[in-house]
Amino acid sequence: MKIYFAGPLFTPYVQEFISRHAQILRDNNITPFVPHESFKPQVTPEMVESLVEKGLLTREALEQHSATELVVGLIRKRKVKREELGLPPVTPEVIFDKDMDGVASANAVVALLDGTQVDDGTACEIGIFYGLMRNDPTKKGIAALMTDFRGLRRAGRGYGINLFVLGVIEECGKIFDDFDDLVQQLKAWEQELEAEGRGTR
Repeated sequence: MKIYFAGPLFTPYVQEFISRHAQILRDNNITPFVPHESFKPQVTPEMVESLVEKGLLTREALEQHSATELVVGLIRKRKVKREELGLPPVTPEVIFDKDMDGVASANAVVALLDGTQVDDGTACEIGIFYGLMRNDPTKKGIAALMTDFRGLRRAGRGYGINLFVLGVIEECGKIFDDFDDLVQQLKAWEQELEAEGRGTR
């Protein structure tokens, strides 16, 4: 079963949270598309040598961390530009094309809703998937995750999220506060796909 993992992915700790939970999906034989992982640079030995020579990386750091992790950190901190490394720029067109392919090929969406409001990109991805789902029986639903106590304490009043977004989620899925329960929902949808002869393994 293929999943699109939507969420606010602009800080290292949220990226780490999403990647950690994406690995839980992989451990359960569910294939997630994780947007920020799809844009990790292809780091070559020549690139690493060049950064070491320029004093931007050290041998000690490379012994403790992956080269990809260190290069991503340099790009994030604007100590080096993607273009200087021979990497293609990340443009709105590139992001849209890659993420749209991820949404279009998914059987379900996992959407992280944490924050003072649903991330605008996440809301857009929820809406796109719902639109595709209306005419595609291989698209099973949206499993949203809320771990933010500000939302959880308002669970009886719509979690404090935009009511239109909430309506879309409730129309074809559910909000979970426990990731294990969310995984069980994905497995139930996977069983439906297999029963319909549309298994994805």
